[in-house]
Amino acid sequence: MKIGKLSGEMLEQLVLSTIEFRREDVLVHAGLGEDCAVIDFGDEVCLVTSDPITGALEGMGELAVHVACNDLAANGGTPVGVQVVLLLPEQTSLEQVHRIMEDIQHTAAHLGVEVVGGHTEITSKVVDPIVSITAIGRAPKGRYVTSKGAKVGDDILITKGVGIEATAILARDFGHRLPFTIDAHEIAGFTKQLSVVAEGLVAAEHGVHAMHDITEGGLLGAVREICYASRVGAEIREADVAIPQLTKAICEHFELDPLKLLSSGSMLIVAPEGQALIKKLQAIAIPAFAVGKVTAGDHPVLIRTTGERVPIVSHVEDELWRFFNMN
Repeated sequence: MKIGKLSGEMLEQLVLSTIEFRREDVLVHAGLGEDCAVIDFGDEVCLVTSDPITGALEGMGELAVHVACNDLAANGGTPVGVQVVLLLPEQTSLEQVHRIMEDIQHTAAHLGVEVVGGHTEITSKVVDPIVSITAIGRAPKGRYVTSKGAKVGDDILITKGVGIEATAILARDFGHRLPFTIDAHEIAGFTKQLSVVAEGLVAAEHGVHAMHDITEGGLLGAVREICYASRVGAEIREADVAIPQLTKAICEHFELDPLKLLSSGSMLIVAPEGQALIKKLQAIAIPAFAVGKVTAGDHPVLIRTTGERVPIVSHVEDELWRFFNMN
C-alpha cells in the first residue's frame, strides 16, 4: 500500500463501513471529509479529533498540536485540551523525549490548551518517533460547522496561502538539498502561521456553510472532500490561489504541485458572502482569498491559468508523501 492517507474509496470500504452502532447524542458521526466528531453536551457540543505526525523530523510536537487543534477550528470549536500518545523507537534519547514534550507544551499553552494526559512508550515496532494527539474542544450547540453544508453558489475561500506546513517541513529537513539558503527566521515565519484557530472562530461566527483545514492532499484534496460530503461540485481558479514565494521556489526545485501539498495553516472556507468574510479576516490581520465557487455536480474542477479544465475525480495523493516515496 502507498504511504499516506487511505483513498476515500478505501476508507469507505475498509473502515467506515465497519461502523454500525450509533448513539443519538453523537451529532456528527465518523465520515469522509469530517474533521471531528460532535457530541451533544446540552447547550454546548463537545468536539473530538485525533491526528498523528509521521512525516516530520524537527518540530513534530509543535506540528502535532496545531494539526489536531486545527481540526476543532474547522468545526468552529475552541480547543480545550489535548491528550498525547508518543510511540518512540529504542534509540530515542531522553533529550529527544523532553524536547518533543517541551514543543507540545509550549504550543498548547500558546493556544490556551492544556495537556490533559496521554501515553508514552518505547517500542521496537517503530523506526522513527510518532506523535499522535487527540484534541477536545467546545462550541455553542447552534454554531458548530461541518463539511456537509456547502451550497451551490457559495464562495470558496482560503486563508494565508497553500503549502505552509509542507514548506516548513521541507525547509527544515531537506533545506540542505536546495540551491539557495533558507535561514531559521524565514522558517519560523511559516511555523508561526500553522494555527487556523483564529480564522475558524471568526468564520463560524460569520455563519459559514462549511470548513475544512487543508492537510493531506492539499487544496485539491480538501475541496474534493468538501464536495463529497456536501454532494456538490466546485470550480477552483488556479490563478487566484495564493502561493508563498518560498513555497513556489521549493516546489519548482523538487517538482511538486503546490495545490496538492500538505497545507496546515490554511483554512478552506465555504461561505455565501465571501467578500464580507474576507474583510473580517483582514481586520484581524489574516489574509484570505476567494479561489472559486461551489457548483452543481459531484466533483471539483480545477481551472488552470491556461484555461484548461481539469476534473478532480479521484483520491488526491499528497505531494509531500510522493516526495518521501522518491527519496
